[in-house]
Amino acid sequence: MNMETQDRQPLQPGALVAGLILLVLGAGLLLDTSGVTHIRVERLIGPLIMISIGVLTLLNQSVACTSRPRRGDRRQTSTGGLWLIGVGAWLMASQTHVFGLTFSTSWPMLVIGSGLLIVIRGLR
Repeated sequence: MNMETQDRQPLQPGALVAGLILLVLGAGLLLDTSGVTHIRVERLIGPLIMISIGVLTLLNQSVACTSRPRRGDRRQTSTGGLWLIGVGAWLMASQTHVFGLTFSTSWPMLVIGSGLLIVIRGLR
């Protein structure tokens, strides 16, 4: 066995996502306290949780795809994780009014995203 592969630690999706959540929250707090923008951080927690669950789902499926398939396993698809990431991003954009978007003006983006995911699932 190669020493290079022996020293390598496996991917830890939970630690990766937790670190990304803290990075985004910290950046939001920094932008808010510096006066660059007025972001209410409490509005970002819900969408960040959805995005983090979606990223965890995608990472867990990529790790599961590299291992041997077990008998009776369902076909793994990434559309569930993508859906959570898309809805979380839509919520974040609507709540922070990015590009002037609000819930009433951005709901067609949610319809487009759901149609796109249905097409992706159909192509698999």
